[in-house]
Amino acid sequence: MTAVYDRINNVHKRPLHKGQIQVAQDYFKRGMRVVQSQWSRNGGKTECALFLANVAALLNSNFQVMIICPEKVQAKKIYWQKKRLQNYAPPQYIKEIHVGDMRVEFNNGSLITVEGCENYDGLRGVKPDLVIYDEFQHHSKEFHLEVMQPNLLAKNVSLFVFGTPPKARSAYYVEFREELLKNIKNGDCTSAYYEFDANINPVNDPVELAKRRKALIDSGNEVIWYREYEGKLAFGGEDVVFPKWNPKVHVRNHELAKSYVQNDLRKLKWFTVCDPGTSTCFAVLFAAYNPYTQQIFILDEIYEKDRQRTDTRHIWERIKKKEEELYPNAPAKTWRRVYDEAASWFANEVRANYHEHLIPSQKTKNGNDEETDISRIKMLMAENNALTVSDKCYWLRWEIESFVTDESGNYPDKHNHLLDCCKYLMQISNWRLLEKGDSDTLVNNDGNIGKTQEIVMEDWADNVVENSLWINNNDLISEYYN
Repeated sequence: MTAVYDRINNVHKRPLHKGQIQVAQDYFKRGMRVVQSQWSRNGGKTECALFLANVAALLNSNFQVMIICPEKVQAKKIYWQKKRLQNYAPPQYIKEIHVGDMRVEFNNGSLITVEGCENYDGLRGVKPDLVIYDEFQHHSKEFHLEVMQPNLLAKNVSLFVFGTPPKARSAYYVEFREELLKNIKNGDCTSAYYEFDANINPVNDPVELAKRRKALIDSGNEVIWYREYEGKLAFGGEDVVFPKWNPKVHVRNHELAKSYVQNDLRKLKWFTVCDPGTSTCFAVLFAAYNPYTQQIFILDEIYEKDRQRTDTRHIWERIKKKEEELYPNAPAKTWRRVYDEAASWFANEVRANYHEHLIPSQKTKNGNDEETDISRIKMLMAENNALTVSDKCYWLRWEIESFVTDESGNYPDKHNHLLDCCKYLMQISNWRLLEKGDSDTLVNNDGNIGKTQEIVMEDWADNVVENSLWINNNDLISEYYN
């Protein structure tokens, strides 16, 4: 190995830095099966991937290495167009370069191929000896679990996972990372996890990094610094669609959240809002709305992804049960049940089987104006005491905190089922921002006029914050190693 290492190092004139050496040692010395390394921007992960692939291919005859990016066009841009892969190993060891397949073939029969994980069918059943995932933050869960993971079993293949921290916690990267860290904490000696910041790469100017750090923190974008330059898993920053969302402000223990509405059950408007889906997810929100103070209390949810339980019968039974729990013995027609107007099948089945009438959403009437709908939710979150969410609404919180724009500034088109319910709720309730001078009163049970209910911080259980999905800037990641 030393001879090959020296030859490659002599070609590139740049020694590996300590992070790259650590990852390489995990494979060549320790024989690790799964290694995930979380890199800052310009941390040297591509160079590390190239070193692993080339040294492994040169040391072993008839050895197959696969470098897999989220898309083949991305793999081509990173590894092939700039000839980083073709020119990495000394030319005397290369037998042929296959341009069409983006494959380098060595004299000893070994191969390095770059691929995209969108190629499901083409990669089923392949038998590589080493797999490297690059830009893993954009890989799909289905590709790993259904296509590549079964391929890794045949030869006890090692998997090296490289990526920068994702912007959204809905990325499969987060789930994969948490599972790996749990395995390590439970004693798995065949796996490893690392985080490498920008300072680990000696080509990065520390003075320039210090300037960027100050500029980002001074502008309120410290999350971008943590994520992009320190390689920390942190969510927030300029890409977050709902910057005013904060579980410390908006989330309450379920019993406490229910107590806020108990004294005014008959004065509030009650909504069950449905986003029907049979193949992906059937989502339902249960909310109470105070039309006098424009306060909204989101008290429970259904987030069913099991296709065997998304039929009308199962969902309707659960809806009725949750409505009774939130408002026992409610008068007839108390609950206004709203559904996505595009899913008329659900309304038709409810009417035919249960003789109940559902109200269609108003998205077509409103011109499907997503920007306006999202802006109203933002205003709701920003208004003092306007929004209260029960801690039972786990998936709503997850969708809110995962809702970030892509590189082009577009809203995501997935993981938004309960957010769609929020849009329909805002539309049907006709929620509006209270103007200055508007009455902030409500009619109490005793007929007196009272003030808007104050939702104070001290009134709720500490475990709501501790169990929150939200990661504060001062508490960026959970250290499973401790």
